[in-house]
Amino acid sequence: MHSVVIPFAIAVAILLFDSYKVRKTNFGFFGYALIFIGFILYILAFLTDDFTLKEVFMHSSKSLDPIFKLSASWSGSGGFIVWWLFVFTLLALIHRIRSKEIFYHNLTIIALFFMALFNGAFENLDFIPKNGVGLNPLLKTFWMLLHPPASFIGYALGLYIAIDLNRENRFAIGLTWLFITLANVLGGVWSYFTLGWGGYWAWDPVETGLLLPWLTLTAYFHSNKRYLLALTGFSVAFAAFVTRGGISPLHGFAVNPSGLVIIVLGIPFLIKALKEFKFDLKFKPMNVATYSLLGSYIVCLIGLIYQLLLAISGKKIDVNVDYYNFANMPFLIAFLSVLPICRAERYRNYLKALVIVYIISAVLTVLTLLSYIKWCESAPIYVNSAISFVLPIALFSFASILKLQRPELKIIHFSIPLLVIAVSISWPYAYYADYNSIVVDKNGVNFDGLRIKLVSTEFHEPVGSVSIGGTVEIPEESYEVVKLNVDSAYVESKVRLNLANLLSGREFVFPEPTVLNVGLDNYYIVIPSIYAYDLFIFTSKYLYENNKTYILKIIVDVMGFDYDKLVGKIEDWKPKEEVLIIYKRIPLVNLLWISCSLMIVGEIIALTRWK
Repeated sequence: MHSVVIPFAIAVAILLFDSYKVRKTNFGFFGYALIFIGFILYILAFLTDDFTLKEVFMHSSKSLDPIFKLSASWSGSGGFIVWWLFVFTLLALIHRIRSKEIFYHNLTIIALFFMALFNGAFENLDFIPKNGVGLNPLLKTFWMLLHPPASFIGYALGLYIAIDLNRENRFAIGLTWLFITLANVLGGVWSYFTLGWGGYWAWDPVETGLLLPWLTLTAYFHSNKRYLLALTGFSVAFAAFVTRGGISPLHGFAVNPSGLVIIVLGIPFLIKALKEFKFDLKFKPMNVATYSLLGSYIVCLIGLIYQLLLAISGKKIDVNVDYYNFANMPFLIAFLSVLPICRAERYRNYLKALVIVYIISAVLTVLTLLSYIKWCESAPIYVNSAISFVLPIALFSFASILKLQRPELKIIHFSIPLLVIAVSISWPYAYYADYNSIVVDKNGVNFDGLRIKLVSTEFHEPVGSVSIGGTVEIPEESYEVVKLNVDSAYVESKVRLNLANLLSGREFVFPEPTVLNVGLDNYYIVIPSIYAYDLFIFTSKYLYENNKTYILKIIVDVMGFDYDKLVGKIEDWKPKEEVLIIYKRIPLVNLLWISCSLMIVGEIIALTRWK
């Protein structure tokens, strides 16, 4: 173990004693102080390049920007839990100042410490590396500074409100919902603007896991049932377990088999929730909203457990989006249907109007099945039919919510059907639509009514350095910047080539998409990684001309090339004066971001009231 573990270990011993003598001593404050000291030392290990700490070695490097060294501290399995531990300890300290009921808070801190320990947070290397392996290229993004912090703050708050069941802290519950919402939205933004697949939601296990506490908290606001807070405690533990347990095809970084121990933290909350659950058979809009959300929760949980069983059996994990979409649809329709009348006492006329809307939805669905209506040409007919059925209900819900009085409720409720409308139209294009491809040069070409031409291509020599095995240092990344002019607007696309990943046999070309706004629609433009040949030759030329031929020879072995032929191509190479791009138009995607922003703003207004 690395020496950074010492303050944490002493703190755990103190908190164990403090829990035994909880009403007779304030000794626990020393334990909290030592947690904070250990946390500071942990962060300093990243900022000062202490590569003897394995988490630093695996996720950082000497040349990494300081702000990304900070984000590297939560990019690993153990580091993420250390931050979760820190935030929860801060909450426990605030709670202790106001109350002596901190027994379960102390136990949670101790449990989080052991989770971090088992997930390798404090593991020490038995040698001193020259440099670190470096941060995963997909994590070198602005969104890395926002999405994970929103997640572990939401996790910490989720455990806090689950423990504090005896008193309703409406502000803390609302704050938890806000951070869980932020984490979900920021994850979608990151996926859309960084990964280059053109979408923002794919029912990946990590996305679905993080949706679970959002569903339980949203259900709580419609019922005020305490068992939903306990279920939130289980949900954040389960979400963390999914993220760190290695069952996600997209979130393949920071995987540790010891992530399985995280689920143990959530079991007591699940038991408590099941004990307190009572089914209310009365027809009330609030009950319909609550059970609709719980229905979606069960659908998502079953899907995640199935994927977990596949992972345990060693089979390939496929994310079946049709299962999640269509199994959740009845619950979504029920939720949208009662959303405008959640707090209403009289709603007979509303229900009559709703029946008419259902008839309209059914007619549109039949017309879609008969091929008279197509929302997205590339999507299957059953997807188009689902859109035809959902859209009228979402539009009716959206219009009816305008009658709500309180501004924060109006904004939050207003945002949900707006979100459903935006997703219904944009998601099929993001997920099913094929890309179009064009070759762009400096003369320019026309596509979809736009004029696009190549301004320049700029190749940049490798920057930074990382280590292979801790003993050999190599240049880290080279990149190409492609500047385009689209209807007199200048945009840039970037393609990065990561040498460390190339030599390790992993994905090594990372295109960064360009998003061009056209009203509420987007043009999503990507330079496909398979066509990054010029960047590869440029990087090879740099290695050849700077006496790093030993790296070039390793690359030749990995890629299966002939060394002499590659040298010949390097000597003859000249950058092309054209570039291949792929693109597709995604309608109403900006409406999606507007609806998410409204949801967050509405909750902030609500928090000012509750405080």
